[in-house]
Amino acid sequence: MRKALLLLVLVPLFALSASAGGATPREQFAQMLDLLQKTPRDDALRENIVRFALDLKPAPAVPEEARRALVRGNTALEEGAGLDDYARAAKHYEEAAALAPWWGAAYLNLARAQELQFDYRSAQHNLKLYMLTARSPEDARKAQDYLYALEDKQERADRSKTEYDTKYGWLNGQWSVTRRLLDKSGIALVETDPVDTRPTVEGSRVTLKVAADTVEHDYRYGGDKATPTRFEDSFRLSYDGSGQLVLEVFGNRDQYTCPVDYGWNEVEFELGTDRRTIMARRDDLFAAPNCQPSGYSTVWVLQHQ
Repeated sequence: MRKALLLLVLVPLFALSASAGGATPREQFAQMLDLLQKTPRDDALRENIVRFALDLKPAPAVPEEARRALVRGNTALEEGAGLDDYARAAKHYEEAAALAPWWGAAYLNLARAQELQFDYRSAQHNLKLYMLTARSPEDARKAQDYLYALEDKQERADRSKTEYDTKYGWLNGQWSVTRRLLDKSGIALVETDPVDTRPTVEGSRVTLKVAADTVEHDYRYGGDKATPTRFEDSFRLSYDGSGQLVLEVFGNRDQYTCPVDYGWNEVEFELGTDRRTIMARRDDLFAAPNCQPSGYSTVWVLQHQ
């Protein structure tokens, strides 16, 4: 098996040498660079270029454009405040690696930018390319330790994904959310049109964020005054310590109509047997200061598309 793998690695170099005839090492190196531009995903060729460059005396000069790309990547990384900035830095480092595929600094910094994007597999790949360029035992040691750290982060990410899929995988995809205001007899007074939303992961919870037009009912004066308004309800699902699914809705503060407290509030809900429908319910209250049950209730219907 090892002989077969070795043969596969050597074939491009053998073919290159055969075509080069009496080409000098630098001419062969230039041909390898030209070939990589045509086949940028050829990892074996890229590794050979890195090893070949180590034997060239003097070492190949790093193009000014590659240095420019690296500096711009460093700036984006140092001043970065989020994933978009880290992705921008990674693009600059990829440009530097494309212009100087033997340059270890481009691969090391690219690995750091990818780590910040939680792309640990790609980070490990580029760190291994950097390790081929390490010229001192100290650099090699630091790189190997960094690789161990990335491996640990990848394993933890894999475990987290498995746990997420087990608990929340059924929530993936698009959902529609409808809100109904029911009177004392359970008849719908108002029903919003369905609003589509997709779940997002926030720590150990999954959130469905909704914004839609509805009608607000005001009971301040003993009557029922309906006012068109816009609601922005978010529904958050998580598991408690006993393994039970918990549904929370985010309540907005209103000094007149006694809604739920501001913040996340647990609400009653029914989960369909096929896990494609969730019906949540919250009983409404009379106006402050007594805040007694009004007999009206708000019901949300969440349906998987």
